[in-house]
Amino acid sequence: MNDPMDNVKPLKGAVQFPAGIFSAADLQGREFPPIQWIVPDILPEGLTLLAGKPKLGKSWLALDFACAVASGGAVMGRECDPGPVLYLALEDNQRRLQRRLRLVAGSTPWPRDLEFHTEWPRLDAGLGRMRDWVSTRPGARLLIVDTLALIRPPARAVESAHSGDYAALGGLHQLAGEHSIGVLVVHHVRKADAEDPFDTVSGSTGLTGAADSTLILTRRDSDGGAILYGRGRDLEEFERGLDFDQDTCRWRDLGDPVEAFASDTRSAIFAAIRAGNTAAKKIIRETGIKDDNVYQTLRRMVRTGDLKKDGRGLYSLTKDPLSEESECQKREPEPDNLTDLTGVEEGGL
Repeated sequence: MNDPMDNVKPLKGAVQFPAGIFSAADLQGREFPPIQWIVPDILPEGLTLLAGKPKLGKSWLALDFACAVASGGAVMGRECDPGPVLYLALEDNQRRLQRRLRLVAGSTPWPRDLEFHTEWPRLDAGLGRMRDWVSTRPGARLLIVDTLALIRPPARAVESAHSGDYAALGGLHQLAGEHSIGVLVVHHVRKADAEDPFDTVSGSTGLTGAADSTLILTRRDSDGGAILYGRGRDLEEFERGLDFDQDTCRWRDLGDPVEAFASDTRSAIFAAIRAGNTAAKKIIRETGIKDDNVYQTLRRMVRTGDLKKDGRGLYSLTKDPLSEESECQKREPEPDNLTDLTGVEEGGL
């Protein structure tokens, strides 16, 4: 006997699910190509926001990325796969770009696959021209917009700041995803510092929400040192200490910023806390060290167990580094009990 329900037709006006719905079972057997790295471990494919204060060196870093990718060279010690690059240097002119390239690229032949433009329509009209460039450059790898303020469409009065910021980057996000390229957008941070450097991006969270990845460049102090923070959907969160070479105008990767910079900072923080300064703002005033560096070092010291942070945001010592050596000495065996290591090669135990 037939099931009576077989003859039931959907009611007029019943909900029709949109095309494109898929199940977990559908996903289980699918294979996707690996994420492409434009700059290994730093700049993945997709839309990336590079933010920092004015005159900090963001454009020098973006230009170094561009030269390395277009030529198949290296940047920050990382070899890049070659491919066409378009750099929209909207705050520069040809004379300034030539001067910068002479410093960054030197006297070697400059890559033909690195193209520039110093004027471009705003995204409501200019996105189509970007698509044209990508479609006519086989193997295109990277598109750089320097800066966002000069290319984003005017805000509409009817939309919120978050909606406007998200929409401003929506087309670039789609372009990067469709072609599996990197799109790097240079932007500014606001004047006020924050404990989390990603909270300093100028504008609403709509910008960082629309981007696949965000890079924050912060100046550590006046000696040229800086910290590059990275976070993203396909980017493992990182912090890298950087040093700016005044001769080549290129950033060098120094590795872990705590190891590169913070030995003096850690000592100053320990001293400040021992003197009774347990709040971050008081530690900053006591040490005279830049806010960003103190916040970053405090977070790292909590993670490594050197400090404790209570619910009120106050810090305390878990161990006093001034007494650590004497405590170790107390635990040492007496000389008569020491094993004789004479003649044992290093690593032999």
